[in-house]
Amino acid sequence: MIAGIARMLKRLRGDERGNLLLMAGAALTGLIGAAGIGVDTVQWYLWKRQMQQTVDTGATAGAIALSFGRDYDSSARSEIARTANTAYTVEAIRIPPTSGAYAGDTGAVEVIATTSRKLPFSSVFLATAPTIRTRAVATAVAVGDPCVLALATSGTGVEVFGSADVSLDCPVASNSPVDVSVDVGGSAFLDSGLIMSVGGIDYSTGNLPSDAAIIPYGLPVSDPLAGRDLSYSSATCNYTNYSVSPSDHVQTYGGTYCNGMKLQGTVRMHGGVYVMKSGTFQVNSGANVTLFGDGGVTIILTGKNSNTVATVSINGDAKLDIRAPTSAENSKWAGILFYQDPMGSATHTFNGGANIDIEGIIYMPTGDVTYNGDATQNAQCLLLISERVRFGGTNNIENNCNVDIDPWAGKAKVVRVVE
Repeated sequence: MIAGIARMLKRLRGDERGNLLLMAGAALTGLIGAAGIGVDTVQWYLWKRQMQQTVDTGATAGAIALSFGRDYDSSARSEIARTANTAYTVEAIRIPPTSGAYAGDTGAVEVIATTSRKLPFSSVFLATAPTIRTRAVATAVAVGDPCVLALATSGTGVEVFGSADVSLDCPVASNSPVDVSVDVGGSAFLDSGLIMSVGGIDYSTGNLPSDAAIIPYGLPVSDPLAGRDLSYSSATCNYTNYSVSPSDHVQTYGGTYCNGMKLQGTVRMHGGVYVMKSGTFQVNSGANVTLFGDGGVTIILTGKNSNTVATVSINGDAKLDIRAPTSAENSKWAGILFYQDPMGSATHTFNGGANIDIEGIIYMPTGDVTYNGDATQNAQCLLLISERVRFGGTNNIENNCNVDIDPWAGKAKVVRVVE
């Protein structure tokens, strides 16, 4: 019996008929393992992408909150919790970032989060699940310099109505957070490459250029002149109830004009500061108002109290061709053409038929500006900052400004992920 068993084992040792099966079995084990690792790698990559999207939105939410002076940390965490598709750990939410191109930037929000979970195949080979780490940095970046800025924080800030045709070689911005912060209605056309608002933008097909960048529910644009020294004196009236008749040809000089100026004839304005204390800076039909010599002018609108702040009224068929002073002419008022004292509200009107060519800053932080009718507004350099602005005529405004005006343009910003 023992001899028979020995002969069987000898034959089995020399039998080669099962080799292929053994090799296939061994190879299949490696193939299944590789496939398993491949499946787990795809899952890791998916988690990596999902977590990157999560920290991107978290950093964006934090940067938006920071721009509005709110709690960036809680905003970022809330957005991370809302968008996360897997278990995660927030490693850091901080300002400023501690590494990268925006390290030390107090306007940037850095978010770092991790995720780590065991998977069936990889856990056979790995004692500890790999940690997936994602990082994002978001901040507000400048996208343009608005030449029309509405500072109102309620109601519609910018309105283009009727059949107005407004050509702006510059961005438009409104700080009002309401649903209709910018309203372009009727057959009106607002030709601007960038329209942005804190609230909504209401328009129809044909109201805006097809290639315009339209950014609703964005960041406010800070008042660029809020910190500038615009103090003045109006204690003494140099002129009272000043009026120029249609047949008159006069020259005017800077000073305080109590109850404003009523201009109906030919007027040559010498360079200087003109303070309207109550009343109206009024340019009537038939008037021809231009500068005398090389100096620019600044027209200040104020009053005895908040209820008597002076206004601007440019009426039909009037000609107005003036500019602001340069820094060489008047360092304090350089670049400023019209300034309304913010102690009170006022409404300023440029009416139909007026031939207006003005250059400089129109700064009326608590005033409303309206261009009505067919006002032909041509300006190579105009920066309009008011509480609200309405366009109802044909206007062509550019912001090819000089060094006295450019630095005072506000910065329109959007929050973007930058790292």
